[in-house]
Amino acid sequence: MDALFEQLSALADMALDGGGFDPARLDGILALFEGEARASWAAAAAEHEAVARATERAAEAAGGHLDAVGTYRGSSGEAGALAAATAAMEMAFNATSRP
Repeated sequence: MDALFEQLSALADMALDGGGFDPARLDGILALFEGEARASWAAAAAEHEAVARATERAAEAAGGHLDAVGTYRGSSGEAGALAAATAAMEMAFNATSRP
């Protein structure tokens, strides 16, 4: 993207200096910008979908662990089930709070 900005800047300098501005070159640079923007958008959408799926899986796992806590309430397995539920909830939180 930086290279495209440099090309656009050079083209703008040529236009300001009267050095043979070529509108077709501008169209080419803008088409490259559009391609870069579409690729970036697609990558961001794919990353969003992956995070959303991971979060859904983590939430389902957490729900299962919380159900297990209710099932084992009062038994020796309660501490393990509660620890698993806590870990699953932390995983869900981390999956949704990535920068």
